[in-house]
Amino acid sequence: MKYTKLSPLMISLLLAACGGGSGGSNTPAANNGSSSAPAAAKTEVTQGMVTGFGSVIVNGVHYDVGSANIDVDGKTLVESDLKVGQIVRITGTVNADGKSGKASKLEGETQLVGPISSIDLEAGVLVALGQTILLTADTFYDDDMTANQLKVGDIIEVSSYLNSEGVMVATRIDWEDDDDAFQLSGVISALDTVNKTFLINGTLVDYSNATLAALRGAVLEDGLKLRVVGDFDGTLFIARGNLHPSHLGFKRSDDFDDDDNIEITLSGPVADLIPGVSFTINGILVLINTNTEFDDGVPADLVDGVMVEVEGQLDANQNLVAEEIELNYRAKISNKGLLESVDLIANSIVVNGITFEINEDTSFNDRSRSKVRFFDLEDLMTGDTLHVRGYTIAATATTAERNIASRIERHNPHAFGNDDWKLEIEGVVEAVGINSITVEGQEIQVSPLTRIEGFANLDLFLAAALGLEVEVRALTQNGVATAIKIEMEDDDINDDDDDSSSSSSSESSESSESSESSESSESSSAETSSESSSSASSEEASSESSSSSDDDDSTSSASSSSAA
Repeated sequence: MKYTKLSPLMISLLLAACGGGSGGSNTPAANNGSSSAPAAAKTEVTQGMVTGFGSVIVNGVHYDVGSANIDVDGKTLVESDLKVGQIVRITGTVNADGKSGKASKLEGETQLVGPISSIDLEAGVLVALGQTILLTADTFYDDDMTANQLKVGDIIEVSSYLNSEGVMVATRIDWEDDDDAFQLSGVISALDTVNKTFLINGTLVDYSNATLAALRGAVLEDGLKLRVVGDFDGTLFIARGNLHPSHLGFKRSDDFDDDDNIEITLSGPVADLIPGVSFTINGILVLINTNTEFDDGVPADLVDGVMVEVEGQLDANQNLVAEEIELNYRAKISNKGLLESVDLIANSIVVNGITFEINEDTSFNDRSRSKVRFFDLEDLMTGDTLHVRGYTIAATATTAERNIASRIERHNPHAFGNDDWKLEIEGVVEAVGINSITVEGQEIQVSPLTRIEGFANLDLFLAAALGLEVEVRALTQNGVATAIKIEMEDDDINDDDDDSSSSSSSESSESSESSESSESSESSSAETSSESSSSASSEEASSESSSSSDDDDSTSSASSSSAA
């Protein structure tokens, strides 16, 4: 399936045409005399990781959440509060194109909020609230956070999946300043109604001071997925206030009262696999039968740890009966370098000479100082510094080998650091193109990330650039040169206001770069433990952590490595 970016306006127009949108009617339009009206859109539930915005993208569908009730950890939020990497569940309708929809409700949950009690950055492992948390190359971080900044005592919020070993595989980690209450979510076991305790993934919880009033008809029993809030004394989690049925479980009795045949889409890594019978995704039991269909794979490809997207319905016990299972491979390619080209028709990019296809499951994250929230394929520019993770689909008798991008991150130009890439050139601007200039016969790409002395923004510079004498510091890779900084010769700067603007802009940029210097090593722990084989990851992590320079001469290095 090809991936197509839908802007909020496009989504609104599509929804309006389908009878949706913030103020539209859900009643189908008259059919000009036809004997039957189109069927009303059916309510569906989708649960998985947020991979982007425009409005909110989950499991490859762009959901308009403009009129949705958004609840995360019991707090009412708005779309701008949501973050890539969070695990959410959306109730709503999906349009006929299968790519856009309208949400009536979005529920999210943080799997853990608590202090780090131990940390091994080399192994990429944290412990908090008695839970082991694995950092991988696919973990998203708070805007001002890198893995190397984490330390014992820090209070963090963790969004995660659970693997077969009971380890939380972090999809996102954020700072949490409030130490008033900690939180733990998961399936309960070893319930003791006499001593009023149970286990959540191995952590003992005392609920003697908590209340059951918010269970909404659910029965407190082993297998129920709960969210508990309280305190932690180092070994015991002491719950207080209400015990809450998890937003991300299906055992709440009033969830699906209005529709017994509701369609469910659930994504995540396979755990606790019993071949041909069942497996779990984050504690939710998925049943396999002879009618289950497999997409992009066969039943033998279904193993613990593989990422899947399951479509099906709930049975009488509120377990998910799989009608279709789509296998999504874990990222095994890690490619860092300058973007050489973008093809919006083919939905592909080229980095380090490797072509990557973009699909509906590709996540985008802007870690550069631009920090574009609605970051997508159309926001990329030739010369951008990217870290692309993905996987390869082997060639067949009829198709060539393909590389699929699972995650694309944009960084500041100097993020990966290597002086061999440096290009410095002085001369007169001989030609101006679309986001490029030519100096001494060398075409150089410019972007909003280029720091330009004497000009408030890129458009003003391009409008006046022809004939200016400039000094350019740039990065080069595979014949592509991208400007990091452009300075004017003294004779070309005569406007004091421009100088003032430049100074202000430069200070702002350099302030942003200071945080990027620590970001350049963010994968140092994450990459080492991202997959079962960590040697290639460790090399990549070491490469990133060695890059800490944030001055103007800092440059970027390309590396294409495989992480098992």
